Amino acid sequence: MINPLLMVEVMRSFITDVAFWPKENKTRKTFKKMSENGMIQKGDLYQIWEQEEFRQILPFKEYIFDMLIHLDIVSEQRRYDTKTGSRLPIENFFVPCMLTQRNNTDYLTQECTPERTVSLAFVFKGTIIPPALPNRLICACLSMWTLKEYQGRKLMFSGFVGLSFDKEHDIVVCVEGNKILLYLVHKRSKGLIIPDIATSVRDCLFVTLERISEFYQSTIHCKANNKLPFHTEYSCSKLNCFTPEENMVVDTEECLCEHGENIKHNWRVWNQKLEQMQCDPSCPGLSEYSLDQIPSNPELLRLSGNCEEDLIHELALRLGMEEIDWRDIGKNYTGNTQMVKFLTLIHLKENYSICFGDLDKSLQEMKITTHTLCMVRRRKQVKSRIPDDILDCIPTDEILDKLAPKIGKMVFQLGTELGLSIADLENIDKCSPNLTAQNKEVLFSWRKDRSVKPTIRVIKQALVNIRKGVRCLEEVVENIDAKTLRAVEIVTVNLHATQNFVLLQLQIQSEIMQTESYRTYKPAKF
Repeated sequence: MINPLLMVEVMRSFITDVAFWPKENKTRKTFKKMSENGMIQKGDLYQIWEQEEFRQILPFKEYIFDMLIHLDIVSEQRRYDTKTGSRLPIENFFVPCMLTQRNNTDYLTQECTPERTVSLAFVFKGTIIPPALPNRLICACLSMWTLKEYQGRKLMFSGFVGLSFDKEHDIVVCVEGNKILLYLVHKRSKGLIIPDIATSVRDCLFVTLERISEFYQSTIHCKANNKLPFHTEYSCSKLNCFTPEENMVVDTEECLCEHGENIKHNWRVWNQKLEQMQCDPSCPGLSEYSLDQIPSNPELLRLSGNCEEDLIHELALRLGMEEIDWRDIGKNYTGNTQMVKFLTLIHLKENYSICFGDLDKSLQEMKITTHTLCMVRRRKQVKSRIPDDILDCIPTDEILDKLAPKIGKMVFQLGTELGLSIADLENIDKCSPNLTAQNKEVLFSWRKDRSVKPTIRVIKQALVNIRKGVRCLEEVVENIDAKTLRAVEIVTVNLHATQNFVLLQLQIQSEIMQTESYRTYKPAKF
């Protein structure tokens, strides 16, 4: 049982105003660094506790540190080995509540534009939010998604954090008065935001805020009730005009904001029925901003998967493709209809620079519903038997080695869903001798990228999107325990650390020998 007074001392030891920072130079530097970038190392925190007035904490330092993580006061900055995917020993920890610098980047004005962003607000009673609450929320966000870098700076400031959900979607959480604002930003256009992603992010933050609120209510002995201390409001395209959720009557098609805009369109993006794959009757199709955009390769892959071969053939001819080019693709991929459809659309993109508007116009001429294009904004949901703690891990070499032979002839599709370029996939096709080697190269290439966290969950969704299913992945991780997986990661990290150390020593020795050889070399006299 922890004495509450001890926890007060723990919090006071490092969450304190600059006026109370220790005068000792090294410890003071720790506080200064923490206030600038919101980070601290475990050893530095232990050094703070070595001060005379906090030494009663030291005997319990490991347990107390784990408690700080559990309470979202401190959050891990997870790092992974780019070769093996194994988790590296954690060096830095986020302490958002110690950040004093406000966001001074132009990210909100340059990236969170009305053309690319949807937003909502969690509005609390009163005029301000207790600082501990958004700080805990930011810590929770850091444990779920990758901290984003913008113009060489990490997007974490006092009451503000920017995160990468995937290569197309970014998340921003910031505090303004009594509101916690949530922005979902698409790389190209808000009309291409995948509603399933928006809904899952909203649900995740709502539940997190709900649990944090319940925790604080329990600490002050408030009576439990069904009323939350906050409610949700949705913005129109102005991003600063909000309408309470209670105004969104489900059985009406319109809910106008003060600007006369139908807020229901944005509301539906945030409240997508995850099992729904068809458009609502009121769906307006892709927005005007989206129609001007060139489709990404994963979007073309999803479109090709939802169209018959004859439809793609006619569509291609209408958009200018020569019949001979169509036949050549068919000959190169005889019997592989999915690849023929996909590479036909890639050909149109690379040779004719087609945009969504071109596809929309041609489909209308063919009297095909343009809601076919809406399918690029859908992600099929499939339940699996893989536990969440496994799904949130980065796959090890062993997992990828076992999965590669089970994927089969879907190298291009899998690589496209995982974000590899067509050029990379063509190089893999030429250089790797067989399908297993190609699939392995795709998986290992994807895992090297750390702009977003390459988890087993991402592989699961990619397999679902290419209609391979998750059974092969379930078989690979069936007997893996999360604790065992983490233990293996530590062993692997130590092994690679030793190998890297030996290689470094050999490199240094080689450089020394080359230097000595140069010094003793005497040019011939002529």
